[in-house]
Amino acid sequence: MASLASRTVAFLAACLCCSFTCHPGLLHADQDALIKNFIHQGGYTLAPKDHISMTANSDIPFIPASTLKILTSLAALKILGPDHRFATRLTIDQHNNLYIQGGGDPFLLTENIITIVQRLQEAGIRQLNNLIMDESLYQLDAPADGSDNTTNPYNAWNSGLAVNFNTIAIRIGADRKIGADDPKMPLLPIMQVIGATLPVGHHRVNVNAFKQIGQLSNTMRYSGELFMSLLRRQQIEVRGIIMTGTTPTAATPILTYRSQKSVRDMIRQCLKYSNNFVANQLFLACGMAHFGGPATWDKARNALQLYIRENLGLSEEELLMVEGSGLSRKNQITPKAMITILHKFAPYKELLPLKKGIPLKSGTLAGVYCYAGYIPHQQDAPFVIFLNQAQNNRDEILQLLTATKKTTSVMTAEKH
Repeated sequence: MASLASRTVAFLAACLCCSFTCHPGLLHADQDALIKNFIHQGGYTLAPKDHISMTANSDIPFIPASTLKILTSLAALKILGPDHRFATRLTIDQHNNLYIQGGGDPFLLTENIITIVQRLQEAGIRQLNNLIMDESLYQLDAPADGSDNTTNPYNAWNSGLAVNFNTIAIRIGADRKIGADDPKMPLLPIMQVIGATLPVGHHRVNVNAFKQIGQLSNTMRYSGELFMSLLRRQQIEVRGIIMTGTTPTAATPILTYRSQKSVRDMIRQCLKYSNNFVANQLFLACGMAHFGGPATWDKARNALQLYIRENLGLSEEELLMVEGSGLSRKNQITPKAMITILHKFAPYKELLPLKKGIPLKSGTLAGVYCYAGYIPHQQDAPFVIFLNQAQNNRDEILQLLTATKKTTSVMTAEKH
């Protein structure tokens, strides 16, 4: 008996050269049979022209991994708005303490902080006492569900005030010399502490995976040290220390910095690089936009549950969302529910990254391999592949799903 691989190759070859006497319905049947041979625990659905043409296990919930980011993005576009920008507010109290109040900006990067301190200098600020870091807008009792807090940057913690996605790029030389692995970044004391634990090479690490020293969390220490170093570089003297606190209502507003990227731009980058930190910052912001501050995981889950029910008409049996990035294995979606999401996301499909010309989002965890997107030569037909199994056969399944219309086009050309 021919192997599955040889039968698949033969079928795909036939798709490229069959005559017009072939019947498309038979091709669908052959495709279905071959696809199902690749699936041990999973499901798939293809839905051109608002109807399902090919499917298996479409009503069974599976772990979606990072394909969940499509839903998070869709909700953020609706709840926050595509043009929304996050605000970081700076105020000064009567003791000349500078309060830096985070607004949950997912893209508060070194270059943005350089701009902030330049504007402070232009506003006449020359001397400060303490730097007081205010992350109170987000009150989180734990990292995102599914995060195992390794040094990997995809496990970075969320916060109302976090810089550079709560990750640090560090270079360790052969002589054990520690340096910033980013030309814009100054060398910070926290880098020396973290770098002492790393091997020679280039690293980007989750700052909270390392032991906290002192009263400041690593997130607040990192953010504070970066602000302090860049303030001093701009000839603004900081006489005091880095502290945490809540901005007093009597403090004088000095500067409100709006995120350089809009939510739409953030989503494009989030989907391209599958950034878990950004996805969950948007998830948390949706909760706060709906229920008010401070942001919490429960508010975010409840806001998305309302959005899912009211805008997508889906039940918790079809879609259960625990966090916004896809890290959690408690997230569950049926293939049919993901098709509903893709229909709603269609106006924004250009935000998805391309894989061999196909706009799609991948999702990968140990034993989880998923795709969700649109097939261009099938009139942007939405498709989803959810595999919760050891074998990663999603590319073979995608190739089979994309074969039918190509075949029909060949047959039409030969007939005429």
